[in-house]
Amino acid sequence: MGGLRAASPSVAGSRAVAGVGSDYAAQRLAMACVLASEAATVLAVMRRNVRWADVRYGGAGDDEHLDHPLVAGLKALRRRAAAWGHGRWTGVEPLLYLRPFLDVVRSDETGAPITGAALSSLHKILTLDLVGPGAPGAAEAMAAVVDAVTACRFEVIDPASEEAVLARVLQVLLACVRSRAALALANRHVCTIVNTCFRVVQQAGTKGELLQRVSRQTMQEVIRTVFARLQDIDVTALSDEQMEVSEWQVLIKSGKPKVASFLPSREKTRGTKRVL
Repeated sequence: MGGLRAASPSVAGSRAVAGVGSDYAAQRLAMACVLASEAATVLAVMRRNVRWADVRYGGAGDDEHLDHPLVAGLKALRRRAAAWGHGRWTGVEPLLYLRPFLDVVRSDETGAPITGAALSSLHKILTLDLVGPGAPGAAEAMAAVVDAVTACRFEVIDPASEEAVLARVLQVLLACVRSRAALALANRHVCTIVNTCFRVVQQAGTKGELLQRVSRQTMQEVIRTVFARLQDIDVTALSDEQMEVSEWQVLIKSGKPKVASFLPSREKTRGTKRVL
């Protein structure tokens, strides 16, 4: 029994610190791998698209400036992610790795499959909580996500692809209010999320049954999440972003929620641009 000796407090403490450090390094590397993988996925979808078949996807070199801006942004993200995997992740601004996907979502040069892939990447980033509430510029990043997704532009090829993109839009908006960085959302962005979901629910009546069910369920989850966090709101705090009392009275008397005008009410035909 004399061979067994309890570890000293200093040794145990150093081992605990080393364990925490290794866990943080593994988490940091995993986050970088997720970003690099999502950027590669969107690039792969773009390569399969006929419209983007002739776009240059060359590697790094002196002529890299010839790449399309959307392609260049995604390729730059892959290179940066490799560096972030060995550096300090908490000091990285979320917009640096969100902007390439947001540019694809906002672009009117991409079709529904490419836009859907970019939205799927945003959904994964938000679901995995890569954007923390304490990250530098978290409020600007979350605002940019909401603005880009609600201003989503893509070419309507067929009804099925349109419904798939709309379902992705709902998923990203729901992830925004569920993520840890949701506390950084301003009041107007929360209202924009609710308005967008409500409008999609209205338009889903003329779409497939799957989109109708997804839109209604997403609307319910968004409202449930928002009201679940009311207890964390300081009702005595006044903000310039709050809606005026008179405007709320008009909404209550009319019995209709205020719906944003960024969703078109008319039906879209094949080959036209769909703008949220």
